[in-house]
Amino acid sequence: MGQTKSRESRPRASIRRKNLNIDQAKLDRARMLLGAATETETVDQALSAVLLREDLIAGVREIAGTGGVENVFDGDREP
Repeated sequence: MGQTKSRESRPRASIRRKNLNIDQAKLDRARMLLGAATETETVDQALSAVLLREDLIAGVREIAGTGGVENVFDGDREP
């Protein structure tokens, strides 16, 4: 007899079904820009991008006062 894990011993999936009201035009544009195959993949990739952005901002803030980074954008203005 093969052993199967009971539901209690399996790690819980972090994926949950959601019903959302989303601007379809934004979703379509994001899907095209991301090259996502599905709307679900689009939302997942977009959320990952937001989280990556936050990690990058935190990293820059962490090293900003160390003297190893030069702000080349100071005084830079759009034409």
